[in-house]
Amino acid sequence: MLNQPIDDDVIAAGGKVVVNAPVQSLIAAGGEIEINAPVKGDVIAAGGMISLNAPVSGKVLLAGGAVTLNSSVGRNVLVHAGDVNISRSATVGADALVSAGRVSHQGEVKGNLTVSSEEFTSAGTERHLAYTRENTSLGRGLLGILTLGLILFSLGMAVLGLLAIRIAPAPYMAVEARVRSRPLVNILAGLGGILGGIVLGVLLALTIVGLPIAICILMMLIAGLLFSTLFVSSSLGYIIVERLGWHTKAWQQFLIGFILLQIAFRIPYIGLILLAVSVCLGFGAFIFGLSSCRPNSSG
Repeated sequence: MLNQPIDDDVIAAGGKVVVNAPVQSLIAAGGEIEINAPVKGDVIAAGGMISLNAPVSGKVLLAGGAVTLNSSVGRNVLVHAGDVNISRSATVGADALVSAGRVSHQGEVKGNLTVSSEEFTSAGTERHLAYTRENTSLGRGLLGILTLGLILFSLGMAVLGLLAIRIAPAPYMAVEARVRSRPLVNILAGLGGILGGIVLGVLLALTIVGLPIAICILMMLIAGLLFSTLFVSSSLGYIIVERLGWHTKAWQQFLIGFILLQIAFRIPYIGLILLAVSVCLGFGAFIFGLSSCRPNSSG
């Protein structure tokens, strides 16, 4: 809980994050996030329940189970959630892009409002509205469970990344540095490694004799795929804080990149492309990291 004004950028994570005093900008991840004081810059947050109850002068990027906007936002808004409520007291100074299972809009969007949802009710105002109805055979209850499951899985991935940085910082940061060094080579290597690993694993499994090796290959594939986006998250956070001139720790850089990527992954269509590129990029760096760990033979 933040109760003292901070004239600086704030990075916070926890079960419940409550901001009761003005800050420069905010990056937050948690089960429940409440913003009850003005933010001069941007807000980036991911959590189960997110409530924006105070003015934000910059941009807002949110991903969560339930998101409520109760105040003004100076610039653009990007939200992906299960339920989104834009109340009558909410004002968006530019464009808003909302993707959710259910959206209620009663506020004011001074720019374009783009909504993709299964259910949409609007009593608010906007310069131009573009609405795409999501048709799905899944029931709302099952869809809600799926959304909650994805949020919990994302939180689990965040915990996994923090544990990796804590337990094995040297190998983790070595792979992360590889992500930034040769991204195009990593993407191609990652794509080839994923496809090659699947084909090789299937062929070995068909021989029965090679089944144990196929299982090992499968386990390495799963590990690499799980960690791939985590490496990319740290690299993205590193690039951002370096350009902004911030002085942060490795786990803070990871959280910044992780939240941004999780929000980007949930953008319709574009998110899938970003996810595929991130997985290939991180997996390629993972492969090169494993190859560099081979012991040197002599004699």
